[in-house]
Amino acid sequence: MRFSLALVMVLALFFSGEVEAREVYKSGRFTVRKVEGTCKLEVALPLSGQDTAAILALFPTDDYYGEFFTERRRIGMARDKLKISFDRGENQEVGFVPDSSAKDSYWRWQYLENTQGLLEKIRKMDRMEISFSNGKKNFKFKVSLKGSSKAVKALQKCR
Repeated sequence: MRFSLALVMVLALFFSGEVEAREVYKSGRFTVRKVEGTCKLEVALPLSGQDTAAILALFPTDDYYGEFFTERRRIGMARDKLKISFDRGENQEVGFVPDSSAKDSYWRWQYLENTQGLLEKIRKMDRMEISFSNGKKNFKFKVSLKGSSKAVKALQKCR
């Protein structure tokens, strides 16, 4: 009986679209969020001035795919691959998991194939650039990583 009730509650949450999310840390462009028991670091990417138009989400373990969110109205769905570079270094290409896209009325999102090493670079480097195309237009985001080491520490402590 207890199992059936728990299953009904989980299915109700899943189909209602409500997800338990809690903000654990926030400073500048960095947010550590705990979603359904799993912690992730979100890096807000500004398009014009301070407006967040995309979000790169990374997990403290390789057990999960990274996530990339884009604003529906201004960007739409990112295509092909992300090109990420740190401190004017070489581009690291990160592909999207095929058929992993989803959407709501405000965001489009996809899972990222391989994000190994990105958290460590975010923690250590000073600047990050992310570029991609939506098929019609190219987008480039430049983000200062000041304060990122505290955000990564908060992610590692998140339980």
